Amino acid sequence: MILQNLDLVMKNKVNDLKSALDSALTYLSRRALTYYELETRLEKKGYSETEIAEAMVRVKGWGYVNDRALAVSFAQTKLVSYSLKRVKQELIKRGIAVELIDEVLEEIYEPEQELTQCIDLAKKMWSEEGRRWESSYQYKKTYMHIPREPFLKQKIGQKLMQKGYPQEIIRQALYESSRWN
Repeated sequence: MILQNLDLVMKNKVNDLKSALDSALTYLSRRALTYYELETRLEKKGYSETEIAEAMVRVKGWGYVNDRALAVSFAQTKLVSYSLKRVKQELIKRGIAVELIDEVLEEIYEPEQELTQCIDLAKKMWSEEGRRWESSYQYKKTYMHIPREPFLKQKIGQKLMQKGYPQEIIRQALYESSRWN
C-alpha cells in the first residue's frame, strides 16, 4: 500500500513538472537567448537530450531562437559604447559561431567608426573625470603631486582599455584630448 502511494506521488510529480518546451518558452519570454544559451539552460534543468532536441526544433521553427538576428541586435546596441573586439568576445561567450559573428560585424560595422566612437567616449570621460579631479582627486594626498592632465589621460586610457579599444586608437583619442583643455 505504501509503495503504491509512493508510486502515485512520483507519477503526479512527473506530470506536474514543466516540459522542456514550456521551460524554453519561459526563458525566451524573459530575454532573447542564443541557441547555445537556451540549450545549456535546459540541460541544467535536467531534461533529457531528446526532450531538449524536440523543444529546440520547435522554438527554432517558430523563429523564437535566431542567432543571426540576436547577433545583429546585440552588436548594434553594444557598438555604441564598446569596441569591435569587446563586442566580438561577448558574442562568442554567448555561443554564436565566429563565422556568423564576422559576417554580421562586416555588415554593420564601419572601420572609421571605432576611432570616432573612442574619441567621443574619451571626451565624455574627460569632462566627467575633470569634474571628479576638481571636486576630490586633487585634494587626496596620493594624487596631490600628480599634474591634472597626465592623471586624467591615465584614468581615461584605463577605462577605454576596459571597453576593449586597441592601444593605438586610445593613443589617438588621448592625443585629441590635449585640444579639449
